Amino acid sequence: MNRIIKVLVVLVVLSGCAALVAASYYFGPVIDANQRGVVMTGDADAGENLKVLAPGKHYWFISGYNPITSTLATVEISEKELNLSASLAPEVSGIELETKDGDTVIAEFSAWYRIIPEQAGLYLVALGDSNVNKMVNEITVATAQDESGRYDASVFYKADIRSVYVTTVKKSVNQQLASRGIELTVLKCSKYHFSKELLEKMAEIKLVHDTIEVNKVKVQAAAIAALETEEVAKGRKLAALQEAEARKESVIIASEAQIIAAKNWVIAEKIKTEVLVARSRAKAEAMQIEAAAKVFAGTEGERFLRYRIADSLAEAWAQSNNLNSGNALELNDVASGIRSLSTPVRGEAAK
Repeated sequence: MNRIIKVLVVLVVLSGCAALVAASYYFGPVIDANQRGVVMTGDADAGENLKVLAPGKHYWFISGYNPITSTLATVEISEKELNLSASLAPEVSGIELETKDGDTVIAEFSAWYRIIPEQAGLYLVALGDSNVNKMVNEITVATAQDESGRYDASVFYKADIRSVYVTTVKKSVNQQLASRGIELTVLKCSKYHFSKELLEKMAEIKLVHDTIEVNKVKVQAAAIAALETEEVAKGRKLAALQEAEARKESVIIASEAQIIAAKNWVIAEKIKTEVLVARSRAKAEAMQIEAAAKVFAGTEGERFLRYRIADSLAEAWAQSNNLNSGNALELNDVASGIRSLSTPVRGEAAK
């Protein structure tokens, strides 16, 4: 009997375990890809004993979820689009932005936000079933309006300032949403509306800027034209200098040619003179020869020759006897001796 009771107890235990495993498999929660599961145990409102479950099927006890002592909640984490709005007139969409200079700019914003997957539990504790869209809208609108007070209305015309403004607003909003487990993923402003007075003012400023740009272009064109004129003047000056240098070289070459021609003329005249002198000498020599022929012709010529021969003999005799021909006495003695040896010519003997 005791044995049968033991068998029955074992069968009951095994049946209970099998039933529990089957129930765990059948009733285990399934978390979708765009969801996170939050297991809350104990005092969940204090943000304690919270566990975030990843997507997939979670078995009782095995995955850390105990349906007896814990509560499981699913949180949607996919991004949600939000069109920001404030209390404006029905026909106007967007947010009124009060600027630093007291003007008003209307901006049309679009935003996307999501629950941070790892902070799904923090989100449940902070917000629970509250209206998340309304909360994100109010925080973003208030931040955008506060931040616009740092800028003048005119600067919203500049794309780079708009980008800085939107980036600053997004950063500030995320700092406020971080304690709620939410983040603003995208914030953009598609359009800005300006007052009529500001548009007229900006049109005047644009006209002034356009005029300044036109004047800049004119100044640049004038500077380029001046440079071109200066280059032309430099080119002309260089050409004039080159022409003057060429003329100078031509004058120098012409002068050198004249000098060479003058030298050649002097040489030619010298040659002519030398020719005339040579001709004169030849003519003089010829005349001398002719005169000598006339002198030496006849009786007187022969007598003259004899005297010349006598002088030569006296000179030779004086040199042979070592006598100084420059001594007049000795020369007279020599001359007297030679003359005594002279023989009168045939004509004188006849006389």
